[in-house]
Amino acid sequence: MSKFKPMELIGEMHGKFHSKSEYYAAERYGTQYTGKIGESTVPPTPAQIAQRERFAQVQTNIAALTSEQKLAYATAFRKSPGKYRSLQGYIFAQEYAKL
Repeated sequence: MSKFKPMELIGEMHGKFHSKSEYYAAERYGTQYTGKIGESTVPPTPAQIAQRERFAQVQTNIAALTSEQKLAYATAFRKSPGKYRSLQGYIFAQEYAKL
């Protein structure tokens, strides 16, 4: 007598279901999870709210930069970019450090 083993179509899945999907699958410590990206089930903590406000303030500060200030940042970035790969990331980090 032969034994039949059913074939699994998808054994396990990690990450987004496709590139434009908002849903994901993950497995952590043997427990499988699915969820929607960006969806939170708990209200934000005061630290998270403060972080969001700082981020918004930095974006506002970057939008208000003059062309001379942007040129100064570009010159400094060319001389020593540090760990930053883009000028935008460099400017954001410098403005964030000022807060």
